[in-house]
This record gives sequence, structure tokens and C-alpha cells, in this order.
Amino acid sequence: MTQQPFIFKGEMTLVNVLALQSSDVEAIGVALKQKREISPVLSRGPIIVDCQGISADCQNIDLKVLADVIREADFIPVGLRNFPEHLIEQAMQSGWATLRPGAVARSSQTSIPVDMTPPKPATNPAQPHMVLVDKPVRSGQQICALEGDIVVLQHTSAGSELLAAGSVHVYGSLRGRVLAGILGDTQARIFCQKLEAELVAIAGRYRLLDEVDTPLKSRPAMIYLNGEKLVIDPMF
Repeated sequence: MTQQPFIFKGEMTLVNVLALQSSDVEAIGVALKQKREISPVLSRGPIIVDCQGISADCQNIDLKVLADVIREADFIPVGLRNFPEHLIEQAMQSGWATLRPGAVARSSQTSIPVDMTPPKPATNPAQPHMVLVDKPVRSGQQICALEGDIVVLQHTSAGSELLAAGSVHVYGSLRGRVLAGILGDTQARIFCQKLEAELVAIAGRYRLLDEVDTPLKSRPAMIYLNGEKLVIDPMF
């Protein structure tokens, strides 16, 4: 019997979605580099470009240049989504794949709006080095603290993202992505009452929880760095 040359299987993979709000390719490149600097763990990550927000203006985008600026920002362009039917041939000639609208599961994506500006450091006269969130963090929502910690008093949803220069504390279920020490603080930690995250990272070292064999899933946990190794320990 001849051995098959490959194995074809379905797999859930974390994919970044570039949700365009502008056809200005230069601005897209600048915003992507800002995003990468804030979240270095996303570097070399695959990107799907969603054009729903600029469907009437898609014909004004130079798709070859768009692919170039995505690569220059250290991301990998995968394909276009919600791209006008009458322009698909043009997209294919520019080397792009076109995807159906539901090609990426919502729970495995992070939207990157191109009109973003670098988030300002959290300022609170009483606690200048902490961002306090007293409501659930919804899917698609990003909380960023370029100084100090993030403290979430409730749960975070799948598809959400927490980014902190310091540590992250979640007094409920931790889902979605959580990145502590995003500016290089190797002493930062992640604390949660129920570990159900898709991805955890400290100072650029990250793990996908689907790839981690730990009895602490769905239990209170503390995540920290031991040298270069990301460690998950019980919190109590």
C-alpha cells in the first residue's frame, strides 16, 4: 500500500483579523507596527484582512502594497475577507486569497483596527499604576495598561484581550488572551480564579493553553516566568 504524502486535518488556530476602517495603506502600516510594539507576542502572526468596513472603497487599495506593509510590520498576510465580488479577480492577480465571511471562528481572532492610536497610560489619581475593571470584559474588547497592572473584578470572555506592562489579576474566569509584562517586565505575573485562557504571555514568552498539559485548567492559577520558561502553578 502506498503511503499518503500528507495528512489533511481541521484545526482551530489563533488568527489576527485586520478590520480595515480606512483605505490609507500607509496608515495601516503605521498602526500595525504600533500594535506589534504593544503586543510583541503577535509578531509573525497570520493576518486575515477584513474589508467590510471599507467595502465601497476597496478599489482604491493597492493590494500588492498592502501585502508588503503587512510583512514589513512582521505579520503574515493570509487572505481577504468580505471583499467585493467584482474585485476578486484583481485580488487574485495581486497574490491574495479570498475567504468566505465565516472563515475564522470568532473565539480565535483578534481584530486590529487601523485607525488606532497608541493607548495612553492609565491615569487614576488614587492608584496611578493600576487599571481597575469592574465589569466583564466582552469578546472583541481590549484592555491595555502601559503602566502597572490590570485588575478585573469579574470574568473575561473568549475573544477578549488584556495587555499590561505589569501583572494581570482576574477575580473570575480568565478567557481570551492575556499578556503581562508587555514592555519586557519579566517579574510580571498572571493571577486568575479560573484558568480558561486561549493564550497567556509574559514579557513575550507565550503559551497556547490548548497545547499545555496542566491539571490547573478551570482552576485558580498563577502564571510566571522561571528563567525563559512559562510556569503555571496553583494559586492556593
